[in-house]
Amino acid sequence: MQDLVYSDKAYTPEALLCNWIVVSGVSLTTSLLFYHMSRVKSLKVRPGLAKMLAIGLIIISTVYLCYAYIPYNKRMNHNIKMCNKLKNCEKDEINELNFLKNSYLMLGLFTIMIQLVIVYLVITTV
Repeated sequence: MQDLVYSDKAYTPEALLCNWIVVSGVSLTTSLLFYHMSRVKSLKVRPGLAKMLAIGLIIISTVYLCYAYIPYNKRMNHNIKMCNKLKNCEKDEINELNFLKNSYLMLGLFTIMIQLVIVYLVITTV
């Protein structure tokens, strides 16, 4: 299992995570587009209802991210543990896997924080 960092065992969790990030992004974009259209009167929706629907979609988007990061973290921890058990898995590979895992987790936390700020801004504008 040489070069675990560049194998499907590392790419599969990243690909699954990437797919959920895309779902989250589409949900967030839909929410903001709907909210904007209701604000500029392209859609005849009461502001309170538009706000609640937009916030609901953003929260669903955030939940998608949270649910995606939990199994990603578990899968990557499993890969790191398996690499640690192998005699031919070098310390550099373990460090690279940890770096990848932590980078994606930090990016996810940052994205979730931005989504929560957007929710706050939507709440305070109507």
